Amino acid sequence: MRVKARDVEKFVGKFPIWVEYHIERVVDTLGGMDEQKRDRLLLEETVKLDKFCEILCTTNKNHIEAENEVYGDTKQFYALMKRKKEVRRKFLARMEEKREKERLKEEKMREEQEKLRKEMEEPDENFPDERFYLENDLTYKMRERLIQIGYKRLKISPFGTSGASYYWVQTRYNESKEHAFFCYLIQSEVKEKADSTRLYVNYGPDVEFEYNERIYCFDVETGKNLARNKAMIERKFLKYKERYFKSFIFITNKRLKYRYSKYGTVVTRATLKKTLEAIFR
Repeated sequence: MRVKARDVEKFVGKFPIWVEYHIERVVDTLGGMDEQKRDRLLLEETVKLDKFCEILCTTNKNHIEAENEVYGDTKQFYALMKRKKEVRRKFLARMEEKREKERLKEEKMREEQEKLRKEMEEPDENFPDERFYLENDLTYKMRERLIQIGYKRLKISPFGTSGASYYWVQTRYNESKEHAFFCYLIQSEVKEKADSTRLYVNYGPDVEFEYNERIYCFDVETGKNLARNKAMIERKFLKYKERYFKSFIFITNKRLKYRYSKYGTVVTRATLKKTLEAIFR
């Protein structure tokens, strides 16, 4: 009896037994037979079924081996069931993946709604109390407040070791966002260990700090002053060398390193932390 794919659908997802399938097909066949042929077929099938049960009960053979012995080769049925099972497995996997995507989508939507709710809350009374902020730490209301009082948005990597992030920076006078950011960054890095820190705007180095009765300074350079007035740059750093125990030139772009190296000790984003560790050790 040829196995038809549409006839085995009911067995998908269950424990498939060819004999069960065979009996159902026999029942369908009996409906179109005359009484004599029907009785003969029933007798033949009863004998086969008894033999099948006897093998299962008296031997160690499994149901597939017993079926093959009594009814002949049943490979087609089980091969088809295997394919059907794999199709069903893939279908269920796709459905599960779809449900998981929908769950994650709903979860993300809830998180965004919660984030929006928090962002609509009023900022603290003492806000702002810092010169620069990481954007991810700010609510919508906080960003609105920073815009109102002149903070500027800057995309930058503080130490050059990771991808750039957005920051909100308070600039002073005609100062660039980048210059202001690194002045505040250096001050924030030293203030926990230094005895005192100070920022200058129009005169002196950008960052000055005292530690163990020694005074250090950092001057942040973007390269613009060097292009405008090299003589002034030379005089400035010569004065810092005389005035401070140690002076550093912090360059915002590592390509400027060799252009400034003749004026003093150059520090880049990547070497800033190590330079400070050497001072505070």
